[in-house]
Amino acid sequence: MQKFLPGPVLLRSRFWCRFSIWGIIALLVQCLFAGHAAAHSLFIQSGRFQVNQGKASPLFFCYGHHFPVDDAIQREKLAYVRVVAPDQSKSDVALRPGRSLHSYLITYKEPGTYVLAAETVPGYFAMYLDKKGRQRHSLKPLSAFVDDAQEVRASMRSSQWAKAYVFSEKASEPAPGPLGLPLELVPAANLAELKEGDNLAFQVYAHKKPYSGEGVWDATYMGFSTEPEDMYIPQTKSADGRFTVPVDHAGRWFVRFFTKNPAPAAAAGEYLTEKQTTTFVFEVRNTRKRPQSDSH
Repeated sequence: MQKFLPGPVLLRSRFWCRFSIWGIIALLVQCLFAGHAAAHSLFIQSGRFQVNQGKASPLFFCYGHHFPVDDAIQREKLAYVRVVAPDQSKSDVALRPGRSLHSYLITYKEPGTYVLAAETVPGYFAMYLDKKGRQRHSLKPLSAFVDDAQEVRASMRSSQWAKAYVFSEKASEPAPGPLGLPLELVPAANLAELKEGDNLAFQVYAHKKPYSGEGVWDATYMGFSTEPEDMYIPQTKSADGRFTVPVDHAGRWFVRFFTKNPAPAAAAGEYLTEKQTTTFVFEVRNTRKRPQSDSH
């Protein structure tokens, strides 16, 4: 005859069930906040970086820590996605609602270099101790929780900008300059002529002016590593807003630069630290390695 579980065993089962649920929640919170210094980065990309004039290619995003593609992004996180034509005319992409890679087909009507650009809606991250000494995390500005805190350990506002170049038939001469973003990367060389083994110098700009302050940059290329934030060139300090990337491999490259500064006086009640990140994606072509077939 089958025996039923005694009461204490059933109670213990319920206890461990509740414990497991709270353990999972705690783990998710830890994963979300523990790596805030390496928060999700935004990269804008194109299906192809060199197209025939009049042809179309989709743009899409990498949002996260794996390259070339990682997580989807919420529509609400994107302030805009913009296409700048060779004649400097600008058009904003009509964004769909929802969470996705936000891929949109772009037609490259004119010859020359097109610039793809995007900006995130600023986000907040904070860690603090509440009045009972418990560690808390928040995705809200400082003013939303400061009255409940006995100690604020971190309070940061994060903004991001992303760029990529696409060549329609040929590259523009001269190459595109800064768009006027609050923070952006501008390569010093004509990317259409870039070859494996070259060095590519970058100048950081802030509101169309060369940025000469401190920052940190890193870079990687598609295929270097399958692991998150395992960059070909690890984080390296720049003292003057300039740095050079050794392009040792052909393929798709990702370059990132960020700054961290105290909040301006006018925003001190909303956050303590301001982080700004800008990324740039480009492609280094290689010569064909196999004979081209006669048919697809």
